[in-house]
Amino acid sequence: MKSGFLLGLGILGFTGVGASGQMHRHERDRVEATESQNCFDASDPQEIRLWEGRAPGAAGDDPCRDIPYLKVFRAESGSRQPRPVILVVGGGGYDRLTDTKEQAPVAEYFSRTLGVDAFVLYYRLVQKDGTYRYPVPMWDGQRAIKLVRARAAQLGVDPGRVAMFGFSAGGHLASTLALHSASDFDLPVHDAVDGQKGRPDLLGLGYPVISMDPATVPPSGSYKNLLRGFDGGQLRHLQDYLSGEKNVTPHTPPVFLFESMDDARISPQNSVLFVAALRAAGIAVDAHLFAHGEHGAGLAEGIPEESAWPGLFRDWLVGQRFLGR
Repeated sequence: MKSGFLLGLGILGFTGVGASGQMHRHERDRVEATESQNCFDASDPQEIRLWEGRAPGAAGDDPCRDIPYLKVFRAESGSRQPRPVILVVGGGGYDRLTDTKEQAPVAEYFSRTLGVDAFVLYYRLVQKDGTYRYPVPMWDGQRAIKLVRARAAQLGVDPGRVAMFGFSAGGHLASTLALHSASDFDLPVHDAVDGQKGRPDLLGLGYPVISMDPATVPPSGSYKNLLRGFDGGQLRHLQDYLSGEKNVTPHTPPVFLFESMDDARISPQNSVLFVAALRAAGIAVDAHLFAHGEHGAGLAEGIPEESAWPGLFRDWLVGQRFLGR
């Protein structure tokens, strides 16, 4: 089955695929072995701390836990014109980051092949005691968008061409920021950076988590971590507020999305529902629902069908006038 698989058939024929979200032991072990330590290195000029001092809500100063930051991958271009930016948001269930495929390799591809500056977002991860649950990852993600725009002249980038690309749980974070860009998620402190626009100009998603409604999509690890400790009316509110398919507005940016319909770890119904909601709202969406793929594959090199997504994404960026031809 080729990309561009009909959405209507996807809804009728693939509802609930991968609903169990279970992994074989060897796959789980492989994922855990590739977790990123998420450590900020103050001596690395390519790493940008999101806040100069302690981040809002920080529990300490541990560079591997408490300091959210961006890692910069510069475009290999001699042009002096401001460059477009793609913020890369890796997945991992909100409690870890897997760096071997979804972050550095994707950012390197974007910078070298697309000629954009790519910024990998290292957001704070939910701890076992619930520290850094919602809304902390949203504070970090929104700050990243606004910081890039605030420092656009210094960084040599175009503040009017800032896209986000999120994978899995990172797709949930990126889509939530795009859908609720008018909110500051009750950020407790503000500075001049917070006056910048928080909406990404374009949104890219790979096998994303979208729904937080357990009645619609079986709860994932992302759900359990992000909403750890919430209950009652507050939990019910967040289940709706953080379900992307329920929060599309006319202000939602254009979306590129790819998904494999045999995803055994995160239900592809997340993508099917979101694409349906985008189309119903008249939002431009380029969706590629592949028959086969692999969750967590990043660029999906060597994977039949799914490996087409980087080229399809480039063509879409050109069509959106984000990139030149």
